[in-house]
Amino acid sequence: MRVFLDTHAFVSLADANIKRFGRDSRRLLDTGDLFVSPVVLFELHYLREIGRFSRGPDAYYAGALEEFDVIEASDAVSAVVREAAPLAWTRDPFDRLIVATAILHRAKLVTKDANIHEHFDGAVW
Repeated sequence: MRVFLDTHAFVSLADANIKRFGRDSRRLLDTGDLFVSPVVLFELHYLREIGRFSRGPDAYYAGALEEFDVIEASDAVSAVVREAAPLAWTRDPFDRLIVATAILHRAKLVTKDANIHEHFDGAVW
């Protein structure tokens, strides 16, 4: 089963902070094939620019991809945007694109975001 990681879940995994995850998401981390949208890397760059992270985004990215066998999705941007366009329940473009990538793959999304849980049945924490 493909399992995608939201940005905060990806950072927690890269930091090996498994205790942050809920029981259901820990089960998916143990049993699923882990994926991340390249939008997560873009959001990490943005968050560093506004001072939310002091560590470089590439350090998180390289660590999680290597240590936890996370696979970076390589979907066409046009396909992701088509899935994201109707997701009008959020104004956050990163959330729209990350959820759209999970939808495109018919995958679960590990996220703690309450808004995503309210609107996307594939959200797990």
